[in-house]
Amino acid sequence: MQIGSVVILEIILSFLPLFSILSLLFFFKKSSIFTGIFTLILTALLAHSPFFHKSPTALLYPMVKTSLTTFMIFYILFFGILLFHLMEKAEAIKKIASFISLSTNDRIYQVLMLSLGLSPLIESVSGFGLAIIVIAPILIALGFNGIQASLLSLISLCAIPWGTLALGTIIGAELSNVNLDMLGIGSALMSFPLYIYFAILVCTIAAGKRKVLKRLPEIIFVSLVLSSSILLCNRYISVELAGLFGSLITIIVVFTLIKIQNKTPNISCLEKLTFIKNISPYLFLSFILLTSRMIPSFKVNLNNTFNIKMENYDFELPLLYSPGFFLVLSCIFTTILFKLSIPNILESLNLSVRKCFPVILTTFLFIFISEIMAASGMIHVLSNFAAYSFGAYFIYLSPFIGSVGGFLTGSNTASNTMFIKLQTQTAAEISSKPLLAACTQNVSSSMVTMINPSRVTLSTSVCKVGKYESSIQRKMTFIVAGTLSFLAFEILLLSLCT
Repeated sequence: MQIGSVVILEIILSFLPLFSILSLLFFFKKSSIFTGIFTLILTALLAHSPFFHKSPTALLYPMVKTSLTTFMIFYILFFGILLFHLMEKAEAIKKIASFISLSTNDRIYQVLMLSLGLSPLIESVSGFGLAIIVIAPILIALGFNGIQASLLSLISLCAIPWGTLALGTIIGAELSNVNLDMLGIGSALMSFPLYIYFAILVCTIAAGKRKVLKRLPEIIFVSLVLSSSILLCNRYISVELAGLFGSLITIIVVFTLIKIQNKTPNISCLEKLTFIKNISPYLFLSFILLTSRMIPSFKVNLNNTFNIKMENYDFELPLLYSPGFFLVLSCIFTTILFKLSIPNILESLNLSVRKCFPVILTTFLFIFISEIMAASGMIHVLSNFAAYSFGAYFIYLSPFIGSVGGFLTGSNTASNTMFIKLQTQTAAEISSKPLLAACTQNVSSSMVTMINPSRVTLSTSVCKVGKYESSIQRKMTFIVAGTLSFLAFEILLLSLCT
């Protein structure tokens, strides 16, 4: 089979938007917003060129569809960040962290509870890497050095597929036309060995190899609690609740292990009640989300009330069933419970807007680029070329494609908007399973966000080890290389078994 010169030119032009994103972010160190605006203009001009024959009016459909999808993201993301800031103003986050960190003097338990419990809990609700700001100072206070604290806080961002109530996974399912429940379950299954890997890593960093070897069954057990809880929640309850549910169960199990082995100092009933009060916004969110997903009549009523449907754009947003609504209720609950003042509420709103705006704008730009590429046929051209070039071997490249998006953007949502359509369409071209490609994209892009330069800079800044940033980046890159190797090996096993 030969490729004509016109087809080659189409392939080059189709690849230009992705090349623009990669080069501007990676080589020229431009901001995500600048990159998005520049690439959007470039993509629109390419779509209007004689090679893709799209008129300016034809871009109206992708723009409207992008706006609707971005609104759905905003609805969840803004109130997830707002809940974090409201709890921070009430000092609830600080008190939760303090209680957990002081509940035992055992370093293995401390790091398991913080890295596989509290950090995924905060990330599952708020996202945005905010868990680093909470976890790193606690680790420093517990006696870990700055480099250890930085590494541990970065590795603790291990529940990103379910971050901000699984926002990136939801968007991935929406853009790739893959069933959300199946994407959640598949991502959870692929994450099983990764959580064992991360648990061993954080304990090795915290306590050394000898202690890890002595307590390896215990460490693996805790990692399996997290991964199993996430999987079961994806399977039987909801994808949105999985990270929150898994992290809460993990915290409870580690507390139980501490109690059984009598490795905890005496904690008064008042301190326990105060802890329950401080964590109650998360418990409240878990309860109302669980109720909405488990009671059929409640689920139907919420789905049918204030349901925004636009069939022409393949869009549906049930306002009262969306995780965003339950985050709104949790924000109200937090405000009342802690009797927050008007100035504190206004400041929390201001901080949330400032954090949310650049993320929403960047996401809008990347989704718009993706939609134009799909509508003009660029994605189809690239997927055909990838299928022709790599054939059945393309699926082995899938984790590395996802990792590029995660590394560059630091966001699973943004990475999925860039690459998930290409991944699933190419999988279909080579008669592979689009679901496998979607899961690989979702997990790889999520896990690699922990080495995004802005995340690394944040952790080194909080831990006051800025001069070691390049060293920490290298170590984290080596850790992430292990993660991608696990994913590639999983794909190989699946290929051999099917």
